[in-house]
Amino acid sequence: MEINAINNQTFAAHPATREEIKTLKSAIEKGKAFLYDVDTTHGFMDQTIHKRPNGITDGFPVIGATLILPALAAIKSLFAGKLPKVESVDAHSFSDPEIKFFKNVSDIHSQKGTFGAEKIKETVFGEPNLLIEVEPEKQDVPNVADIQKTMGNNGIIRIEKNEIDILKYGDSKTGNVIENKKGVDFFNNLKNAGANVALVYGVAEEYCVKAAVAACKRFGITPIVINDAVKDAGTKALQDNNDEVYGDVATITTKELANL
Repeated sequence: MEINAINNQTFAAHPATREEIKTLKSAIEKGKAFLYDVDTTHGFMDQTIHKRPNGITDGFPVIGATLILPALAAIKSLFAGKLPKVESVDAHSFSDPEIKFFKNVSDIHSQKGTFGAEKIKETVFGEPNLLIEVEPEKQDVPNVADIQKTMGNNGIIRIEKNEIDILKYGDSKTGNVIENKKGVDFFNNLKNAGANVALVYGVAEEYCVKAAVAACKRFGITPIVINDAVKDAGTKALQDNNDEVYGDVATITTKELANL
């Protein structure tokens, strides 16, 4: 099995063991588990690149993403209002380094305030109770008490990002990618609020989902990937990322979750 590395961590996925499923069930019962929905927005999930009236191309289709729609709908049916949810969403501007890097795909994707940045209906559980916006100058990272309250009410926390990794920020002024202090502060507070198991799903598997897994591991939160609710960006992207996306990470299916 090939090993993938991100942020100097190595990963190799395996089906969840009985002990890991037991740990998950315990975390759910104790209010320490949460859903981690990665980038299930129109900008990635729609299968066409849209052209605006002014000629701007808009979108970054994860080809075949529609194949996971039944699993996404199953997660919503199983857990909406029953488990807290963290949602990461891209909120781009034209000057973001990531947008410049992916110019070969389209002019922009998931631009903040546009349809591309909106979540698809299969993953909308309601309006977020807490919103962390992408702009670094906005002091909107919730404290531990607010996160605990939201988790206790099975609420929704949405965090915007402009890089593949939620712990990174693309500085449009310098073109540099730096640490995202807001992302780091959020994960610290999330962990201190008692969260210890994340059910991770979304797109694209070898990019943002992998980075979400790495972020959880960095802060001592156990990630379990919902295997039928993730989609990769294609063969070349997988090859570029060493084929094996995770490593040392448990996976589970929506059918198994339904039988917990």
